[in-house]
Amino acid sequence: MQTNFSKFALGLLVAFLALPVVLPSPASAQATIGMGDGQNTVAVDFYKVPPGKQDEWLALYKKYHFPIMQYQKAHGQVISETVYTRAIHQVSPSWDFAIVIVAPPADKRPKPEYTRSQLIRKLFPDVDDYVKGEKARWSLTLEHWDESWVEVDIDKHPSLYEPF
Repeated sequence: MQTNFSKFALGLLVAFLALPVVLPSPASAQATIGMGDGQNTVAVDFYKVPPGKQDEWLALYKKYHFPIMQYQKAHGQVISETVYTRAIHQVSPSWDFAIVIVAPPADKRPKPEYTRSQLIRKLFPDVDDYVKGEKARWSLTLEHWDESWVEVDIDKHPSLYEPF
């Protein structure tokens, strides 16, 4: 079942990727961008892998990274994580997987029980296997970039130039 927020995030992702890349001049940069107003944050991680290697990359992701995200979801650090691939071919920006992670605002997340390193050791007692698997996944990653978004309630905040 897809929540309204995940439908919104997917719609936002599709709309964002359809926009031409335009770099703002310093004078037009939004003064308070990223400030947020206590709403959930959305991170989108993009991955480009070699042709024909998508299934191999996805299997490594599922085995070595997905359990970390599931743990964080079960412990309130993450609300949802959804893996997407393109429905059609596009030239640019070129990516094979987009992973949308929705998280509560930092000040509303429970304190993590473990550091990242401790969590990895808890979930993967054979750390050598984990390292080998993650190295294999990253060796298949040609490009990777992250986006971080903050939802803007335009009814409450019709301008990004005014402090939230």
